Amino acid sequence: MSTPELIIAGCLLVLAAAHSALGETDILRPLFAADWTMEKTPRWATEKILRFAWHLTSVSWVAIALAVLDVPLLPTVAVMCLVSAAMIFVMLRGHLAWPLFLIAGVSALYSDGRLDGAALQVAALLTVGALLAVAAVHVYWAGGGTWMLDRALPPTATESSFRPGPILTLAVAVALTVFAALVGLVAFNSGPEQLRWLVIAGIVVFSIRAIGDTKVAGFTKTVRDTSFAIADDRWFTPLIVFLALGATAALL
Repeated sequence: MSTPELIIAGCLLVLAAAHSALGETDILRPLFAADWTMEKTPRWATEKILRFAWHLTSVSWVAIALAVLDVPLLPTVAVMCLVSAAMIFVMLRGHLAWPLFLIAGVSALYSDGRLDGAALQVAALLTVGALLAVAAVHVYWAGGGTWMLDRALPPTATESSFRPGPILTLAVAVALTVFAALVGLVAFNSGPEQLRWLVIAGIVVFSIRAIGDTKVAGFTKTVRDTSFAIADDRWFTPLIVFLALGATAALL
């Protein structure tokens, strides 16, 4: 390793530390203490976006420094992306950036050969368990249960919320159970090859749901002040992202 490379890495590491520390004390905190508003984005969300965007720059500089020091590229990219995903997930999990960072990080680990078949099967089995648990909750709702029901139903233009009947709710439970079985079969290479296409179709459905309808659900929703929207950002959409990734692990 040459002296210029050490100088480059050292400068980047110092810059990253100073950027985060001084930015937090001299820019972000004074800015957040001031009186200002945003026309479209709520102030609380704007503050979180500004904070993680500021510190993600530091994370990127650290990754570049490690690459200059000849740390293997793909693991470096994986750590940078996974750290970025974790930061955004903790600060503002309703933001579309964290699943993209997560997918990039996991893909880097897979490309580098650090995710073996056993790890992928474990991820698939966890997904099967989660799908069955969600299916059980739908059966509970179909039977008249009310836990989380008020936050699980999005508002509509004509009613306070969409109210599916027991039959439709049970149909969703059956669909989730069938998909869980498909994921399990594909993960252990059981059944015909055509099952893989059904899992892919399910992943596409989950991905579309996670992206949202630009109105009341998913990352692109614009209505964010209802009880459903809050629960969707905290629990429903993240769960859908992880289910899609787990199903993808079964395919791999």
